[in-house]
Amino acid sequence: MSGNSPRRTLNLQGVLKYSVEHTTNPEADAQLSTDLDEEKSQFLEGALNSLTVGASNDFKTALEILDSPATSIEEKKESLDHLRSHIDDLDLANALAKMGGTKTLIRYVTAPEKELQALSINIVAEMAQNNIFCQDIFTKEKFLPALARNLSEAKSNENIVRCSIYAISSIIRSFPPGMKEFKRINGVKALLPCLKSSNADVYIKSAFLIASLSSLDKSLRDAFVNSDAFSILIENLKPIDDFDVKQETTLHALSTLSTKSNLKLSAEKRKHLELTLAQIISNNKQNEDCEDIVNYAKEILDNLN
Repeated sequence: MSGNSPRRTLNLQGVLKYSVEHTTNPEADAQLSTDLDEEKSQFLEGALNSLTVGASNDFKTALEILDSPATSIEEKKESLDHLRSHIDDLDLANALAKMGGTKTLIRYVTAPEKELQALSINIVAEMAQNNIFCQDIFTKEKFLPALARNLSEAKSNENIVRCSIYAISSIIRSFPPGMKEFKRINGVKALLPCLKSSNADVYIKSAFLIASLSSLDKSLRDAFVNSDAFSILIENLKPIDDFDVKQETTLHALSTLSTKSNLKLSAEKRKHLELTLAQIISNNKQNEDCEDIVNYAKEILDNLN
């Protein structure tokens, strides 16, 4: 699932509108969904409630399997797969949280079985995505400290780290209490080692999150700079002559951090950075695919000066 994908929701008005648009009755074609007769509205509402109740019963069964020490790893995996196939729906994600599913998930977020752990972390990320209700529950139930500890596996289990960065981002994005908790647990310190990962995906996800957080919160921007994130990012910067997603993300992060006045750069490092940025601009200014790359490089130069 994409990190920016819109959430679906069981919306009665949407179903009613759909039924009007697809009816074969000419008179109904001219009516708005809100004009449907009471009997049809009740029927559709009942159908939606049945879907929700049915999914909730399935959730209860899945949670019982996950909570039982007698069930197999494969049965637990199937249960997590079932949960994940439904929780992209906002109402069902909230239903799972309300029935206590998060208390089961937090155990699996740090489970020794890596496949179950990765599935659980992705479920957390997808439940929290653009969902204040779930963001609040995950924050209060201390998911962020558990996920931050997973980042220490940057060298041993890259998939767990990728999933954990995704979940952290989903929990704290546009949610001030989550951002506050991220600061409290020193999430900056936990995230920084991911910039040193040899895995491109881990590096890109961590650099992008640093860029996003730094653009939203000056105190986090300063914390990243003071933790040497700017210097680590510079070490990954190359004088490319074509589009490169890693380099674009590096430049994006550098551009947000470079708005801080004290970047802790030596004269030698500053000069080397300026030369690299000038080369990137010169190499790519005619390439439409590199428009953002060039703009980020220009922003950094402007901020340095």
